Order: sequence, then structure tokens, then C-alpha cells
Amino acid sequence: MKIFLLFAVLVVIMGQSSHADHGGCDPEDCRTEFRLSSTSDLRKYGILIVAPKDGCHRMRFRVQGESEVWLGHTPPLGPGELAVVRMGLGFPPGDHVLTITAVGCDAFPATLRRVTLAKFSPDHGWRAAMAGGG
Repeated sequence: MKIFLLFAVLVVIMGQSSHADHGGCDPEDCRTEFRLSSTSDLRKYGILIVAPKDGCHRMRFRVQGESEVWLGHTPPLGPGELAVVRMGLGFPPGDHVLTITAVGCDAFPATLRRVTLAKFSPDHGWRAAMAGGG
């Protein structure tokens, strides 16, 4: 669990994520689109969501797929807290437009990032380079 939290903090610090508008939003339309790029329908995916650091005491984010299919939601998040919404598998290769909606507050997520779950091979990407000191 500690490794997962360290990874999540590194994701936020590295700035390799999509940033949403930090301002408030219209209460009727507090949603943002996220493009999930899938490489295989056999991979399990999730979305790392970070709550804005100011403006809201507690909030959730709901994730819906195409045709408003319910995919999951975060637990209640405080300012700057993060969570991963585990969506599972079944996303055919290609791009999928997901909708992230704020519940309990009129704000957009501070950060969104795709997470590949249940990887069976070592990570040779930027996270492995950071763990090795550079």
C-alpha cells in the first residue's frame, strides 16, 4: 500500500497528467471528459483522480463511460486527496471518452491519469527510472 501511495504522489509531482480547470463550475455541468486510451480489452484500467486543493471540504467523483454507463466513483475526498477508480477490463483497443462528474461540490478534478492495474511485468518506464535514482 505504501508503494501505491508513493506512486500516486510521484504521478502528481511529475506533472505528466492532464490538468483540469481549477475554477468552479456550473452546478448543472460539473463534469469533464477524459480520453482513456486502451491497448487491449484484456487489461484492467483505473483512473487516478485528485481533488482540488481548495474550494471544497468533501466531494466524490463519478466516472461514466460511453452512453453514461456507470464505471465507478471515488470515496469522499478532502482537499488535495486522491483515489483510484478501478474500472476493470473490457475496453477494446482505441480511445474511449469517459465523463468525470463532481458530486457534492462545484469543482473540476485537479488531476486525472490513466492507471493500468494488475501488471504482470516489471515497469521499465519513468517510474522505474525514478526508483533507480534517475
